[in-house]
Amino acid sequence: MNNDISENTGTAKPGKNIGSWLLMGLLALLLLTPLCVKFDLYTPHCLASAASWWKSSLVLVISIIFLIINSKKGWLCLPRPGKLAALLAMVFFLTALTCPFTYSETELFFHSSAMFICVVVGIWLLLRGFSFILFIPLMLIGMLEAGAFIQYRSMLNSMVLVEALECSEEEFMVYVTPLNITLIVLGVTIIAVSSYLLNRLLHSIPKRALLGTVICTICSFYILYPFLPNGCTSLSKVGINGAFKRTSQSYRDMKKAAKADAKLATSIPSPAAQPSSLPTLQGNEGCVIVFHIGESVRADRLSFNGFSRDTTPLLSKVPNLMSWKRCVAASGLTVTSLHVLLTNARRAEGGVYGTPADDMKATCGPVLDLFKANGFDVRCFLGSLNKQSIRADKALRNLTQACSKRYYTRGDVMDATEQIHQCLQESGTKNLFLMVNNEGSHLPFRNYDHENPPFTPSKPILQPNGSDEEAVRNAYDNTIHYTDRFVHRVLESLKGRPYVYIYVSDHGEYLGDYDGTWGRARVGAEKGFFHSTQAAAVGAFAICSPEFEALNPHFAQAVQQMRSSTAMQIGHEHYFHTLLGLVGLQTPYYNAELDLCSPAAKPYDGPAPTDWPAHLGIPSAPEQ
Repeated sequence: MNNDISENTGTAKPGKNIGSWLLMGLLALLLLTPLCVKFDLYTPHCLASAASWWKSSLVLVISIIFLIINSKKGWLCLPRPGKLAALLAMVFFLTALTCPFTYSETELFFHSSAMFICVVVGIWLLLRGFSFILFIPLMLIGMLEAGAFIQYRSMLNSMVLVEALECSEEEFMVYVTPLNITLIVLGVTIIAVSSYLLNRLLHSIPKRALLGTVICTICSFYILYPFLPNGCTSLSKVGINGAFKRTSQSYRDMKKAAKADAKLATSIPSPAAQPSSLPTLQGNEGCVIVFHIGESVRADRLSFNGFSRDTTPLLSKVPNLMSWKRCVAASGLTVTSLHVLLTNARRAEGGVYGTPADDMKATCGPVLDLFKANGFDVRCFLGSLNKQSIRADKALRNLTQACSKRYYTRGDVMDATEQIHQCLQESGTKNLFLMVNNEGSHLPFRNYDHENPPFTPSKPILQPNGSDEEAVRNAYDNTIHYTDRFVHRVLESLKGRPYVYIYVSDHGEYLGDYDGTWGRARVGAEKGFFHSTQAAAVGAFAICSPEFEALNPHFAQAVQQMRSSTAMQIGHEHYFHTLLGLVGLQTPYYNAELDLCSPAAKPYDGPAPTDWPAHLGIPSAPEQ
């Protein structure tokens, strides 16, 4: 590959193209530069296995043989130095613009550039100018990924794709900022101009020279592979091929999850289909069970859990409040958490997107069906956003079909205390199960009293840069303060009645912690990342009235055992069975090991945060 080619005629000229070879050698050195900077024989990614060395040696021998033969036959060559330099410069520029990994892992910038040459030039040789019909959208996706990664630490995955396609207008407007609009317009313009110039440049280089460039790059990769840091992962996720893989995989994951949601709602039998009984109640005691599934509340931001800021001034004064400081969410996805909380499903193996084992799949539908079958009037209070057609809201409607009435409040449920009070008054002596699901602390942290915010300055936006960071955290804490006020108002309406108020959040949020991560940007992007952070540690508490404990000896015993379980590390899996054990509802689907009201209850011992703050205490050790 050492013959030069005339750019006008495409015919081979004798002589060695030393300049182009030097440029290709420079690219090879750049691939090794990060290793030279942080060389460490004791890190596992530095030197590859013996099998990799053997393959690289084979490629090196074949390359030398081919170079000897090609010097006589003149099959392939390299472009002129000026053309090759221009090609490399454009590739480096587009890589920096469209590959988000280049901003976190320096070595991946050069890996991505090499892969960009191989993929783009290789496909261009097959499709010529038509290849840009495919490349431009992928480069735009890469540009959006890079911008999102810089601002929000977000990578494209099925969760991000779902939220992008199905987000509400309010959620979408969080990201419609002057800065983002400017960046998108500028990025689109740059990519359009760069694509035009790249197309012209590729047209001006003979095919044999382009093919020689691709083969040289691939050979360099294989020869240097044992030395390349992160070599095993870089080839699959960098450059334009990485954007294609992430997009296609995210779409497949999204479709798979949507199918699983639909199947869960239609194929799993109702638990009420099996015989069940409730010997502790007759049906006219006026007992009220409130199951409040909150939104995005972290355990470490609750003042009754020891948080330094007074975010829960009213609940902190409730004498009989029980708080599980270490409750681990099933997922960063609301739809998954809803399934685990309301059915006997278990979280998936391997984290958020793992495949459930046979003994972890739901075998029955929602717990609400059992309460309805045993004399409870089941009602749901949902925000107006729950009328949407997105996955989580569809799932919630399917999981609450036992409700005799759904209340869709104008705005968030936290504005519906009067409706809840009226519902309680109407129920009289009926036993009532109230399911509450609110927007709470969901992005963009708007649900609080904007006229009298307790923590200022506050900005209900997701703008994690500079001086706005503390204002965004203030807005988040304001939403928790407002939830505190909402729960207190409901408790006031429940006074004098036998009730249990159980609250648990579906997941938490990132607040600029974990390397500048905000929202739920990195959920699903890194295996195990979500569950290893405080975003998986959610608010969970319960309040039982003295009247409830006095109703039946079983209730007093169950509440006492529940109170003793607060030292445990628990998970969303406990709630289905705890609701049953609390009232003594007997069904074949009940599991005492997951009932916090049972002496046989076992702590959650699955994936959990590795950085529990001191004010959340030490969990009890899992039983052997």
